[in-house]
Amino acid sequence: MFGISFFSFIYLQPTTALMKFKTIIPALCLLALVACGKVETVLPGTIGDHMVIQRGEPFNIYGKTMRKGGKPAPHSKVSIMWQSGTVSLLSDSEGRWSAVLPEAPEGGPYVLKVNEKLISDILVGDVYLCSGQSNMELPVRRCLDATGEFVKAYSNDNIRYVKVPMQYSFGHECEDIGKCSWQVLDSDSTAMEWGALCYFTARELQEAYGVPVGMINSSVGGSPVEAWMREDILPERAKSRLPLLCRQEYVDSLRARAPQIYSEWQARHNAVPENTESVWEDIDIFSDNWSKDPEGNLFYGSHYLRRSVNLTPGQASGEAILHLGALRDADSTFVNGNYVGNITYQYPPRNYKIPSGILIPGENIIEVHLYSCNNAASFVKDKRYSLETSGADISLLDGWQHRYGRRMEEREQEIFLQYEATGLYNGMIAPLRSLRFAGAIWYQGESNCDNAAEYGSLLGSMIADWRKELSAEGLPFFIIELAAFQHSELSDNDYGWNRVQKEQRSLADDAAGIYVVKNADLGEWNDIHPQDKKTLGERTAKVIMDSRNN
Repeated sequence: MFGISFFSFIYLQPTTALMKFKTIIPALCLLALVACGKVETVLPGTIGDHMVIQRGEPFNIYGKTMRKGGKPAPHSKVSIMWQSGTVSLLSDSEGRWSAVLPEAPEGGPYVLKVNEKLISDILVGDVYLCSGQSNMELPVRRCLDATGEFVKAYSNDNIRYVKVPMQYSFGHECEDIGKCSWQVLDSDSTAMEWGALCYFTARELQEAYGVPVGMINSSVGGSPVEAWMREDILPERAKSRLPLLCRQEYVDSLRARAPQIYSEWQARHNAVPENTESVWEDIDIFSDNWSKDPEGNLFYGSHYLRRSVNLTPGQASGEAILHLGALRDADSTFVNGNYVGNITYQYPPRNYKIPSGILIPGENIIEVHLYSCNNAASFVKDKRYSLETSGADISLLDGWQHRYGRRMEEREQEIFLQYEATGLYNGMIAPLRSLRFAGAIWYQGESNCDNAAEYGSLLGSMIADWRKELSAEGLPFFIIELAAFQHSELSDNDYGWNRVQKEQRSLADDAAGIYVVKNADLGEWNDIHPQDKKTLGERTAKVIMDSRNN
């Protein structure tokens, strides 16, 4: 109809050629603008199907109206349907808009419609902000040796999870977290990539309170507390690199250099002539002798290790799993000359599936190509080293041989931009300001052992600032005590690991609404990532529940 009346308007004008020209050209331009000016509604990454919003709180929502090509569509109509009501408004001069929607009763599911966008299966319950470093990120699949029987076959549609994608920013705070999606705990396989502490804590809380639970995991492995702090509250020494980091060309150069560090080292390694003089020698894999040259210097580069295993026809039939504990630094592993797996850094357990047909009756050869890049090559003690076959679990603790491969220099250290001060706050916390939470769970501190004496002050400042910036003055904060590591529990020194633990406890003793979850006794002396996140999740949930009762 608009097209008909538009062209009727054109041909009803005076009939002189000049008047036709003056009238038709602007009209055609307007028509072109209408044709290419479709407005799209853009919502933040945390708003999506299956999300959980905090009960007892209004629903803060925001977004943008955009045209094709990513240009803002200012002063565009936004129609929001929530529960049984409708809110209509206009975006501002930059296409931004926001609204505060009334709280909804706990439960659901609810539907949210914003212009053409439909968000379904929204639940109302308790939402927790989970942050910190690798022990908060550690996925369920990495903890199956300790918790697998409790994960198997468990599902609960009232538990939801979203992992905030890693992003950092210097000089400005990000408006959005980027693309991500809420997941429903509808099967055990869905949970494999969830943060294990988030998973087990949510299970306990949901079963205790009977309301939906949503876990927002905004954490980055290896990150220090300074990375999670707003620039204004950083100590002066932590601000020294910010002017450099605010130069985009510098950041881009580091990003470009990072993959080159690894590829160039590997290329140089592969170009080194094979060590033909090295011979196979029997070794104890838990000794450090073989990781050094005859003069006692660390041998960076490649090491070859092998072991034979004799199997019966029954043991050789079907699939198998090769358990190689934890290795430093990187490995590629072969069975009877067939590649079965590799891991490129030191922490994850090596549990390699061996497909059917690779193992044979009689002698089988396991060969590990171990790459020492920045650490002494080693097999970590007190881990599982075995070949799990049909009806047998054969120990691989001894019987190994070693020979040297290609010798290299130590690999250049990468500068990890995600560890720089304030970057993760800007990228992964600031965009969450519109959300409301039942509490925050914090598992971090391992990367602050070198400045442990100031950890309590830094963390206390961060907590106070998060509460202010998230508009949640009384937000309960639950600090996970560092787990004991490398026998730290056997000493009571006042530095490093133990000092971080003391700072955590002291902060909770001195500040309101801050709680410590006991975790030191759940540590593993040989693993910075202890697997028993089930017990820790139960303890975390109990501290949360106790805090509500006080």
